[in-house]
Amino acid sequence: MTDIPDSTPETANPLDWGHDLDEVHAGGLDIKRTATEAERKLLADALGILGCEVLQVNYRLKRAPADGYRLTGKVLAELTQACVVTLAPVHETVKLDLAVDYRPAEELAAADGGAVDLDEESEVEPIEGKWLAVGRIVFEEMAAGINPYPRRPGAEFTPVEDATAEVKHNPFAVLEKLKQKPQGSA
Repeated sequence: MTDIPDSTPETANPLDWGHDLDEVHAGGLDIKRTATEAERKLLADALGILGCEVLQVNYRLKRAPADGYRLTGKVLAELTQACVVTLAPVHETVKLDLAVDYRPAEELAAADGGAVDLDEESEVEPIEGKWLAVGRIVFEEMAAGINPYPRRPGAEFTPVEDATAEVKHNPFAVLEKLKQKPQGSA
């Protein structure tokens, strides 16, 4: 496998996983991939989460008609995020399915602007030169699949009493408090 990065500094993708078109033979390509510690750290930073303890991806790449390719597979991740209420760590298991059709970029450009079938079971991605960017797909699916509002069990938001509530009842009470001297001052 050739290491060709599929990201630029503007589109930071921590998973530079992929395959050259020539790697996908007629029988397909079955891959089981486990992210390294460095890749998991980069992924956690890119997703803005506390940590990624496990990232395992099992996928199959096979040729499809008309110079296309098909990616199917499963993603399993163990993540730690900050609770939106308490900021305490919240552990989450994420299980995702992958279903992507890669098509030549010229074909997609010609079809751009047409009707979109929202019931289609797979996404359609461009083939980038001779490279199938699997890592980018995994990263994007992870970003869309994690809980956007992780909350620890039992964590409840309790709003702080608003100082303006007192003003609504008695606007002069606020002025009276301003006139009072703080305790311990002369």
